[in-house]
Amino acid sequence: MEVEVKEVKTRQELKKFIQFPQKLYKEDPNYVSELQLSMEFMLTRKNPFLQHSQIALFLATINKEIVGRIAAIHNTIHLEVYNDNTGFFGLFEAIDSVEVAQVLFRSASDWLKEKGMTQIVGPTNLTTNDSCGFLFDGFEYRPMVMMPYNFKYYNELCEQCGFEKRMDLYSYEIKEKPVLEKYENVLKRCFQKMNDSGLKIRSLSMKHFNEDITKLRNVYNKCNINNWGFIPLNEKEFFSMANDLKRIAPTDCALVVEKDDEFIGFVVAVPDINQAFQHVANGKLLPFGFLKLLWYKQKINEARIMILGVLKEYSGQGIDLALYHKITEVLHSHNIYRAEASFVLENNTTMNSILQKIEGKRIKEYRIYGKKISFEAISSEIKQ
Repeated sequence: MEVEVKEVKTRQELKKFIQFPQKLYKEDPNYVSELQLSMEFMLTRKNPFLQHSQIALFLATINKEIVGRIAAIHNTIHLEVYNDNTGFFGLFEAIDSVEVAQVLFRSASDWLKEKGMTQIVGPTNLTTNDSCGFLFDGFEYRPMVMMPYNFKYYNELCEQCGFEKRMDLYSYEIKEKPVLEKYENVLKRCFQKMNDSGLKIRSLSMKHFNEDITKLRNVYNKCNINNWGFIPLNEKEFFSMANDLKRIAPTDCALVVEKDDEFIGFVVAVPDINQAFQHVANGKLLPFGFLKLLWYKQKINEARIMILGVLKEYSGQGIDLALYHKITEVLHSHNIYRAEASFVLENNTTMNSILQKIEGKRIKEYRIYGKKISFEAISSEIKQ
């Protein structure tokens, strides 16, 4: 049967694009539907990312039945930073069919080719600051907040369509209290040195929230500038992300290291709102989804340690261990005793080493793929 593909142009088509995964994963107990309102925000001009970059959304059908979707992403900030003619794909979902996957990847590649791109990388949803990668290992676990989830065969489809691994990302499980006792002397020396140097750890201030977020954006971009694929966030993007997180995370779950009124490090943890979202049918808040969300939000007992960073000139002083120690205390105060630290780049030796030292268990692996944009016939690109 012939696979047809169509670019999303109307609001009704956008609705179908957003809702397709609910049908695809209806028998999967680990799947957690995205809130429809959040997806609509992401894919419209309200999203600050789309004020400087472009996306195109495609739906694949067989006999008028939707069998797949994909987003092609032209990230102008990435191109300004890396100048590598790379475009991206994201939000990929499809039935287990090489033909469907090939048509979707070709549609995204052709759209990017018209913009001068010579390679395609993904999935990024929509950037590396958002959820990215296909889940590659750890399918027995439910996804944490703002982390991807997919069928195992997605990786096989990618490889059959000529994609190759570009980067792996890890998630570490931290149960109860991290094993920091063995580093007690290191922590004591660290806290003493921090005190002597005028460094202090505090939570974000609600009273001075905008000022703190401005400082946090500055140190966030500086800490990540050398990480693979990192794209600095502008003011609108960072404030949008911060306001989203503020709705689901207590302010004390964001800790900063401050010196002379400037931030030199940070850690942000987010209660796993997916524990509540899994009870909201099809991601719809109305008519009763909102009440379920409020009820189950009170029962959250897990969290994601989302981002942690320390400026390079302060690395090697144990500040990162101190931040893990402090954020664990905060989470315990909210009756949260299990967390996932994610995601961690496979080549981030410092962060992987720290998590292994505190006996974090690597439980999930995600993979980002890439390939050159090919101009050959579709059939010749499918690997047998």
